[in-house]
Amino acid sequence: MKNFLAGFGVAVLIACALIVFQQRQAQDKLRAEDESMRRQIAQLKADNEKLSNFAAQTKSSPSLPDDQFNELLKLRGEVDVLRRQTNELGQLREENRQMQKEFTDAFKSMPSPEQALFNKRRIKTVNALKQLGLAMKVFAGDNNDQYATNFDQLTNELGGITNFGDNIPLQSFEFVNVGLVNDSMPDTIIFREQNPRQNLNGEWERAYGLSDGSVQTIKSADGNFDAYEQKHMVAPPPGQ
Repeated sequence: MKNFLAGFGVAVLIACALIVFQQRQAQDKLRAEDESMRRQIAQLKADNEKLSNFAAQTKSSPSLPDDQFNELLKLRGEVDVLRRQTNELGQLREENRQMQKEFTDAFKSMPSPEQALFNKRRIKTVNALKQLGLAMKVFAGDNNDQYATNFDQLTNELGGITNFGDNIPLQSFEFVNVGLVNDSMPDTIIFREQNPRQNLNGEWERAYGLSDGSVQTIKSADGNFDAYEQKHMVAPPPGQ
């Protein structure tokens, strides 16, 4: 568990560092573009003054000399370029704002190490019950559709597995409806976790393996699963 938490912490730090590095690059680029734009805006103001002077001269004289007319056209072209660059700067600022939002959202959505560990155990538990369900199907196929009544009978079908990893031994599960269930009862419990697990929200969870090979994880506010289990039990014959 300590190794998992340490590894998870390192992965989180690396992910955060990469995101911060990309964000810093974008900010540096934005600052450089901003400074360049400030200089160009200052030049634009100076050029606008020249343009205004030329406009005034145009009104007071029937025509401009060729060199002044060419300079007037040049100034107009520079104004258009600066306007486009101003629009690009606004777009860059918006992209940077969006990147900062995505970074914040991504960081908030990352599970805590404790939640990640709980999620991992939940997945391992479900996979273990699926293996048990498959082993039961194979056993029944070799034994006239009769299900096993203990784990020793499933030794060959499980390949000798006694532990599913992450501290989930075979004894973490128990048989239910022993000797009563068969392949014609697909919605009936055949395995369940011996002990429910409490998640970080205070709810209790318990995983069940059904006769059709499916697995269901049921939640309960108080750790009582009687209502669910009663719907998926086989009533024993009278006198038993």
